Amino acid sequence: MTEQAQRPRRLGQRSADVADAIRAAARSEVPGALKGLISGYDPIDIAYAMEELTSEERARVFELLDSEASGVVLEEVHDEITADLVRSTGERELAEIIDSMPPDSRADAVSVLPKDVQHRILNRIPQDEAEELADLLNFGEETAGGIMTTEVLASPPDITAREVLQHIRNTNVSPEAVFRVYVVDDDRHLLGAADLVDIINARDEQPLKKVMNPEPVRVHHDTDQEEVVRLVDRYDLTSIPVVDEQNCLLGAVTVDDVIDALQREVTEDLASVAGAAGEGLLARSPWRAARSRIPWLVVALGASMISAVIIRLFQATLQEAVMLAAFIPVITAMSGNSGLQSSMVAIRSMALGIVDDRHLGRVIGRQLPLALILGFVCGAIAFVAGVALLHEPGYGLIVGAGMFCAILSGNLVGSFVPVAFRRFGIDEALASGPFVTTMNDALSLLIYFAIATALLPIVRL
Repeated sequence: MTEQAQRPRRLGQRSADVADAIRAAARSEVPGALKGLISGYDPIDIAYAMEELTSEERARVFELLDSEASGVVLEEVHDEITADLVRSTGERELAEIIDSMPPDSRADAVSVLPKDVQHRILNRIPQDEAEELADLLNFGEETAGGIMTTEVLASPPDITAREVLQHIRNTNVSPEAVFRVYVVDDDRHLLGAADLVDIINARDEQPLKKVMNPEPVRVHHDTDQEEVVRLVDRYDLTSIPVVDEQNCLLGAVTVDDVIDALQREVTEDLASVAGAAGEGLLARSPWRAARSRIPWLVVALGASMISAVIIRLFQATLQEAVMLAAFIPVITAMSGNSGLQSSMVAIRSMALGIVDDRHLGRVIGRQLPLALILGFVCGAIAFVAGVALLHEPGYGLIVGAGMFCAILSGNLVGSFVPVAFRRFGIDEALASGPFVTTMNDALSLLIYFAIATALLPIVRL
């Protein structure tokens, strides 16, 4: 047992506190202070603290960890930090660390290495593990094959429940793999799946073919991880088998892999909403972080320029009734907010599989009655506010009508754009960020000024 395993662990520490303690120990002149400190932390807490540390501090901490703890750290940190850590680690030590990791995490760690380093690492680990790792590296990073583990319990159909349980007792089975046994034939074709609780409740001599579910939910190795998450959530699965074109079992995506995939999807979606890149922004250099945000800011700036052009085109209308300019921020803000709300509803519906790009009319059809109600309520309030502030019922009518139409268009655009994005193969989460907001700003201004231009001659009569 290692020194780190023997010492009691301080669990659940805040990342910033762990990082501060590491820096203090590194600056001290007490021999072994840093090694003694990190041995008292769980490797997962050290992994989360890595994002707070500099590259030099990470390397110093990483070299003091044993292979098992180092493997846990590489599993948990972002790809950029993984690449940073492996660059500062010798190939022999790195091969030992990678060899101690689960197959799926091992593939994630190796995938960030340059191709020549990957080949040298593969040559340093056992041949069967190297072949398995090479196969995993061929799968897409965000597919079922890319997030699956090959550590699964696979058994022929004639094995009895007692023999399966005896095998589990006598074998070092990973905790994630033990909850489900996959039934395969001699060529590893998937025949069914049996949950551990069903095997425990079965008679000792009952064969697996009598216990198993012959039609388990399964995914192809090219299935997108978002679809895998949706299936696991819908059917309340602890794991889902991954098969190839011939229905041969390749591995399984376990619930911990699903949680990681879900976190990545949510992180990417939230980053897209904000118009930023997904992971590890605090770990990036300012220049790299800026490069990920500049394209979105340019898009937002371009759309904002359209708003400026619209105001310039309707300059005569503004000069005729300059007091209407007071409601421009209100109109654009409400249109943007309503569009953002409806786009998030559409994105959520597609993520849950409720609607897809074939049901565009259904999405808009459901949003239209709601948009009419919201538009009428907000338009009525805007009418009252316009009359009170501008002291003219006609101007209040212009403001109220502009608000009604802006809310209506904002909801419809927010519902339409995510579905259209998905239809053209673009991440629909991008539609809920700067794109929809700035697009609705320009559209609401155009509607507001068009209504003002049309109604002002009538109001002046």
